[in-house]
Amino acid sequence: MSNKAGWIDYWDGDVSVYTGARHLEAHYRELFAGIEPLLPAAPFTLLDFGCGEALMAPDIVARGGRVFLYDAAGGRRPRLRQRYSHLDGIMVPDDLSVLDGVCDVALLISVIQYIPREGLPALLGQLHRVLKPGGKLIIGDILSPANSVVGDVAALLRFAWREAFLLEAARGLLRTLNSNYHQRRKTLGLSSYGVEEIGACLDAAGFDMTPLAANVGHARHRRSVLARRRG
Repeated sequence: MSNKAGWIDYWDGDVSVYTGARHLEAHYRELFAGIEPLLPAAPFTLLDFGCGEALMAPDIVARGGRVFLYDAAGGRRPRLRQRYSHLDGIMVPDDLSVLDGVCDVALLISVIQYIPREGLPALLGQLHRVLKPGGKLIIGDILSPANSVVGDVAALLRFAWREAFLLEAARGLLRTLNSNYHQRRKTLGLSSYGVEEIGACLDAAGFDMTPLAANVGHARHRRSVLARRRG
């Protein structure tokens, strides 16, 4: 079983990396706060690749965006369609080819660590195709080789303290230690990149990269970059 297939199989189940409802809601509030200044003027079209629970999609629509939510774990798509069936401006495609040359922005948040390194060029090529020339690709939560589980736990506990879900987080961490996620992380591993390395990958895929001063998520020890599609 490949790294990618193993992680997609995992995310296709009824699983979550969040310690509870407060963590989930705070995560997407923090994420939208980091992404909003990078969004273009309305109207714009945005693809959230590997969107997960996608709780910030209504905020992006309110900001003037038309949002496409895509998750390679096919079992998540019907749930997303049901969640947002009442809201115009949010679509959940099964096939990204319908978006070729359509999008002004693509999000790739907390995704590339679950993609095997040899699979990254194909993913970046796919995102290059969906973006218009000059379109933005925002990659967040990039793990560097120096990152560790200890750093992830410390970042979560700091975030939980600030957002008032510390007890929930502590309980959730104990559950995670005995969870399938923890076992998958040990057996499948996570892909990590230095900033120069991810820049080289983006350059080869037809993007110009600018490192962002801070990660768009709560984990400040991780990195985010902004890339623009050339052409």
